[in-house]
Amino acid sequence: MHERAEKTPWAARACYALGGLAAGLFLGVRLAAFLVQARGIPLPLGAALALGPLLALLGGLCAPLVNGHLARYAFGGQRAGWVLYPLCVVFALRFRGLVLDRAVEGGGIALSWGMNLLVLAGGGILLALFLLHLLFALRECLGGAGTWLRGLSRRDVCAILVLWGLVNLLVYAYARGSATIYSWDSAIYWRSTYSLAETFRDQGVAAALSRVYESIFTTDYNDTIGLLCVPFALLFGPSRLVYLMSIGNFCLFPTLLLIWGYARSLRPRGYWLPAAGMLALPSLFYTSVTGYVDIAGTAVALGALLLHLKEPGKGRFSRYLLIGLLAAGAVVLRRWYAFYALAFLLVLCVEALAFRRSPAPVLGYLCGFGFPLLYFLQTFVSGRLLADYAQMYAAYDLGLGVDVRILQRYYGLFLLLAAAALGLWLCRGKATRRQALFLLLEPAVCAFLFVHVQSHGQQHLLLYAPALACLLVLGFHYLAGRGRLGVILTAAIVLPTALSPALPRVQSGIIQDYPLIQMLPTFSYAPPRREDAYEMVELIRRLDEFGAEGKKVGVLASSFVLNQSALVNVEDSLNLPRVSDVDRDEYLVNLAAVDQRDGFWDSIYTCDILAVADPIQLHLGEENQQVVWAPAHCLLEGEAIAGAYRKLDETFVLESDGITVYFFEKLREPTPEEKQELADLIHQVHPEMEIHTGA
Repeated sequence: MHERAEKTPWAARACYALGGLAAGLFLGVRLAAFLVQARGIPLPLGAALALGPLLALLGGLCAPLVNGHLARYAFGGQRAGWVLYPLCVVFALRFRGLVLDRAVEGGGIALSWGMNLLVLAGGGILLALFLLHLLFALRECLGGAGTWLRGLSRRDVCAILVLWGLVNLLVYAYARGSATIYSWDSAIYWRSTYSLAETFRDQGVAAALSRVYESIFTTDYNDTIGLLCVPFALLFGPSRLVYLMSIGNFCLFPTLLLIWGYARSLRPRGYWLPAAGMLALPSLFYTSVTGYVDIAGTAVALGALLLHLKEPGKGRFSRYLLIGLLAAGAVVLRRWYAFYALAFLLVLCVEALAFRRSPAPVLGYLCGFGFPLLYFLQTFVSGRLLADYAQMYAAYDLGLGVDVRILQRYYGLFLLLAAAALGLWLCRGKATRRQALFLLLEPAVCAFLFVHVQSHGQQHLLLYAPALACLLVLGFHYLAGRGRLGVILTAAIVLPTALSPALPRVQSGIIQDYPLIQMLPTFSYAPPRREDAYEMVELIRRLDEFGAEGKKVGVLASSFVLNQSALVNVEDSLNLPRVSDVDRDEYLVNLAAVDQRDGFWDSIYTCDILAVADPIQLHLGEENQQVVWAPAHCLLEGEAIAGAYRKLDETFVLESDGITVYFFEKLREPTPEEKQELADLIHQVHPEMEIHTGA
């Protein structure tokens, strides 16, 4: 250490010290703002800025170590790498709003002009350090990928083309054969994708990308995933068919291709192993064709996992920086992939301890995951990623019974038990122990974390698809090495799981309707056909008539059968034309639906017409949807605010569902006393809910 220190010129030490000072000031400012934004904890700016002198001292003293690290794990040891530092400093100064101003917004930070420049320079230096490591990792990984691609035979290319053709054919057949109504999550990205496509077409690329960036901070359903579907939307229009085809091509196909590639890397001869890996997870196809573009995050998460599994030896800092970056990308695409990312980190720590591995992978992963999120999206992390979702989504915590049912509905208990058995069997072998342990623990930890916040929806099961796919492919590969018996066992696991959804069965939209034990997947490949679809068309067209009369309309119904989202999307779902040009965004009023998430909205009193379903339509139960049940109950029973409304003689009956929709026209503004009666009814269940009555 002493000899290396003597070889480091003092000028170099001074550069490292100055860089450490600027980087420390940047980190101190960001930390002070983050603590206020995320937890409301004020940190004296002077204390935060003390990071600057501290890192300056460390930079000067540890210059040989830092220089050695950069030479080994980044491009910092090469002369060309130093060019990146001034370029990144210029970037930080040019785009200070992105690098500093937005990140410290609301953090109570005020800096002088000179300090601003120094802080921004520190941000540029840190960005350069990150990029140097990332470029080093990309050079390694792309080199390996290039070698693998050059090794593909003509038969491999033909197999990939066949896979692509099958994906498109099957998605097309499903979309063309369906006659159902899409709503909520399965419709949100559909609509936002075409809205984003219109922004690209009408306002240009800059405006569209600005919208995408802003959406990350303002909504859980941001437009980043929609970018993947925009090309098809611009070329072929806004139909549901086009949307599903874009998911098939840009989300499902890359996921299947990665499974195929992993299987081929294990067994270069023959195509049965890739086929077995893909057929064992039919829920990937089903989730795609039901409109969940969230599967794009699965492809990114699977890419990160494959980089880990294929990493030889002790691992290197830069490679895991790339893995962490991919995990961060999945989180940006869909917030709840944070459970996957956190489970990955925790199991990576367990692996390092259990197998006495270098801590470099853990440190690299932390830097790759945390740096881009905190550097470019700090308010997203503090405001959205660290929000109290356990409280916000308390109504969606439906108990472990729902989680157990939904896991079995889409994966099947038989497949889950077989995967667990394969993992335990692989743990016995020295060559496969590390990989098998990781693939067993990661989804288990992820599920444990998730159920402590909310219950699973269909799309959330994508969190487990990467590890499950890799575990099955690895297990099938080693089973086949046992001869004919292993091949038979593989077929016995795959075929029942793949064929079960082909059996005709009645589908329910309520997960509690399914048995607690489901040995095989119970969803259906058959395109859905909803009996009341055209009745729903007539209902929304009747509401359009109210809107054409200049009336504001609210729908007091929030169930899987009847909700405002389903009504708005019914014609496009069925590929039917609009018969009215009235703007539904103008006349349809959004009403609160879930108590803990929404609270009570006064917008109900702005409606001229309230459409109320009998029986009252709820999807989370009366105790979680008082904001729907209580006003609907009052109107149907003539209580509280009912005196301000007149029930129209006209009714609308959804015969297939046994639902009657009544229309209530507002005659006058409800009095404060009437509003208070409604509030008292809600307060019987939620005494803490804030409701303005004007009293």
